[in-house]
This record gives sequence, structure tokens and C-alpha cells, in this order.
Amino acid sequence: MRTSAFPFDHLVVVHYHWRPGGVRRVVELTLPAIAAAAGPGLKKITVLGGGAGCGRPAIPPLEIPVVFVDEAACDYFPGQPECPGAISEKIRAALTRAMPEADQFGTLIWFQNPALARNAMLCVEIARFSQSTRAALLLHHHDFWCAGRWDRWSELQQCGCTDLRAAAGILFASGTRSAHAVINTQDFQPLGRFFPKRAFLLPNPVVESPLGNAEKSAAARNWLSGEVKSGAPLWIYPTRFLRRKNLLEAVLLTRWLRPEAILATTSGGFSPDEAGYARDIKQAAKEHGWRVHFGLLDKPGSPGVGDMLQCAEAVVHTSVQEGFGMTFVEATAAGVPLVARKIPAVMPDLEALGFQFPRIYDDILVPPVLFDANAETRRQALLADAARRRLPEDFQKLFPSPDPNPERPFAFSRLTRHAQIEVLARPPEESWGICRHLNPVLENFRSLPLASPLPPTRPPHSPARYAELFLQIAKTMPREPIGHSMACEAQMEIATLALQPDAVFPIQLEK
Repeated sequence: MRTSAFPFDHLVVVHYHWRPGGVRRVVELTLPAIAAAAGPGLKKITVLGGGAGCGRPAIPPLEIPVVFVDEAACDYFPGQPECPGAISEKIRAALTRAMPEADQFGTLIWFQNPALARNAMLCVEIARFSQSTRAALLLHHHDFWCAGRWDRWSELQQCGCTDLRAAAGILFASGTRSAHAVINTQDFQPLGRFFPKRAFLLPNPVVESPLGNAEKSAAARNWLSGEVKSGAPLWIYPTRFLRRKNLLEAVLLTRWLRPEAILATTSGGFSPDEAGYARDIKQAAKEHGWRVHFGLLDKPGSPGVGDMLQCAEAVVHTSVQEGFGMTFVEATAAGVPLVARKIPAVMPDLEALGFQFPRIYDDILVPPVLFDANAETRRQALLADAARRRLPEDFQKLFPSPDPNPERPFAFSRLTRHAQIEVLARPPEESWGICRHLNPVLENFRSLPLASPLPPTRPPHSPARYAELFLQIAKTMPREPIGHSMACEAQMEIATLALQPDAVFPIQLEK
């Protein structure tokens, strides 16, 4: 058995893709720290993902080789041009290229977000590879398909998962030398119970200093003045088109709190299953003349996200579901005011670190006079029924029925995007005049200056600390395969929590 600081000589990082976002950012922040902490035992790092067209993590030069292996078959299953068999064959070849000498002592595979189920064939092939070589496998869960990503079930079926038991075995890598890492306390509770001594809390790192420097910030401001020529204040939402990001609420929030501002997203990208959402938002923005700029940083040569945050007057974050909430951390690091919606899975961990967010709210209430409430009630009932029928039978029994009262105010986040667009079709001064008495917290925001989040009062969970925890996990990787029953029980527990009425949002059920 190896006795060096890091018990493996080869670390292989795997993700579906390297598009800008939370997982890529975590890898960029932590790999250098892991390499530094690992000592001479770590000889090589390989980064395997869904193709150079997605970009690659920006890893600075390290003292050991960093090899990139690109394979488009690793990317999300929807939109793949080939059948599952051909996808599997290409993934197997990519794994062999990435780990030609994999063995039980030499190789640790760090697999990002397997239980999100965006490509079950990748999960299958990594598990098979781990079983055949006995390479250790650390499954790092940022999200779960069975926690609100219900469309993934049809993808799992297309990839050969006949039932929930098969899905759990594939996504939690039953039969492998595996351990599980999660990024928040809420997710750790079920995994810690069902995978004793094999589940670990590994929250995302917190950067203590600003993400950019003065020179880069000045360059970013010059770039921005050419890109957004109006000179209007910039409010920025670091996201691409994802339904769970509740993007239309960010538009409403900006229009009410800073009507003259332009709301920009960092990316205009979207996956095939988000195409309808992206299309409807773009069309509504054009039709109603919203002050928005989607995909601000999509052009080659654009500044980095951290540098652009420091150019913004405010950062907005209105997601209904997150695993960690990297935007909260990065807005704090950049010293930029943040206006954000509370997220149950995120706030306890950030508050435990000592973060304080002076401009945070629970929900935005809108009365039914701003949209067709009867049509929305019918629409939500149809959506819920269709979503329920698409799920496996055991989940169907748990799926809640919507119970909106068309006479009472609705939470904006609990409207379909069709009703959200109806609200946004009204001039902002009109809709705000109707809604202000329902939203005293936002009224308070309007009357006070923007305020930046306060950094943590406790020592931050730095990349260096993250690396220490990662090494501790690596040293305790199991030597024997894990059984199957624990995976099934964990999956059902996660789904049960995710199917509580307050955890289901219509925008996530729409196509």
C-alpha cells in the first residue's frame, strides 16, 4: 500500500462537459490545490469530458502533467447523434485512452455529478471500467435526477434502465470500490445514512479574495463599454438558460428595483431539453422590449465571469434549486451587491460559514389580476398530471397535486413560464404598483442603497482546505465493492424529500 500523502499516482477527473458553470469552476479552483497537497505520490492528472467544443477548465501550469481527453460521447445524452451502443463504445475507448494503465492502487476516478443522470451510458462504462480494473471511484454529487430533474427518467429508460432499481445501481455505481461526496448538508443526510463510512461532505470552496485584479477589471470595463453601448447600469445573472434558474423572476426583479438597468446572463447556451424555455423567453423579451442581454460572455475573447461580476452594479440570483449556490460565494468574493432568492438547500451551509446577505428575499407575490389565474390553474393541473405519468410507479405515488387558489396571490416562482410572461408583459411601474403591498421586503430594498454580502466570519473553506478534505477521502477509499440495496434506499429517500409539495415548481415540469 502506498504511504505518500496521496495514495494514488493518477487522478482522473470526469464530467459530462466543461461548459462554464459550477462544476467547471470547482475543478478550476481545486485541482491546483489538490496537486499541491498530494505530494510526490501524484504523478499525473487527466481531465476527461465531452469534447473541446465545450471549452476546457483553465488549469494553470502544475508541477505534474495535466492531460485532456475530449470525447463528445461523454456529453449529455439528449442530442447525441448515435445510438446508446455506439456511445458506449466511444466512451470505453476514451476511458482506455485516459487510463491505459489503471489499477486498484494507482488510479482514482473523480466522477462529477453521476446521479444527475445526464448520460447514463457514461455512468455504466465508468462503473464497468472501475470493476474490471478495481480502480477507486469517487462519485461527487452536485445534484440528483430524483430531486426535481424528472425528465431524466425518460433518458434513463432510453439508456436501458428498466426500473428504479437498475437506475440506482447505475447512478450510484453498485459493485465498485466507490465512495460518495456531496456539497451540502441536506444531501449528506440520506447518503450518510445509507452509505455509512462511504459518504463525505465536500462543500465547494470559498474564495476569500476578489476573483480578478485591477488590471483585468479595467480591461473588462473597457470591453463592456463596447459590448453594451447604452451606458446603462448592468445587473448580471451568472447562468445560462436553465428552467431551475427561474430566469424570468430575475427579469421582474430588475425591472422593479432598477428599471433603467440591463439584466445580462453570462451565457446564452442551453441544452436540447431547455430549448423551448429559451425560445419563449427570447421571443417575449423581443416582443415586449425588455432590457436584457442574454449570453454576454459568449463571444471569444470575453472577460472571465469573476472580472465581469466586478463590473456589475449588482448580481441577481433567483434559482429555485441549487446544490451549493456558487453565485452567492462569488458575488461576496467580488464585493458586488447581491439580490437573491433564499434557497433552502443552500442557506444553512452558507450561514453556518458566517456569510450574511442583506438583500435576500423568500418569494415574490403577485395577485391573479396580473394573469389569467383560471387558465394557469388548469395549466398547472395538466402539467402535474403529465409529469406524474412520466415517472416510475413508485414515484407517481409520491407526486403532489397542485392546489393553487385562483383567488389568492401566487408566488411568482410557482407560476408556469406562460403566466410569468403575462406578468412581465405589464409595464413595470404598473405591475409594481399592484404588487408593492404584497412585497414589503422588496419595498425595503427599493428604499435603501444596494448592499454587498458580508464575507464569512469563520475561516473560509478555501481551496487548500478543500484539498485537505479531498486527500482524507482518498486515503479512506474502500478496498471492497459496495452492495446494491443501499443505492436503492438512498435514491428513494432523496426522491421522497424532493416530492414534498413545496419542492415541486411548475417551471421545472414544463417542456
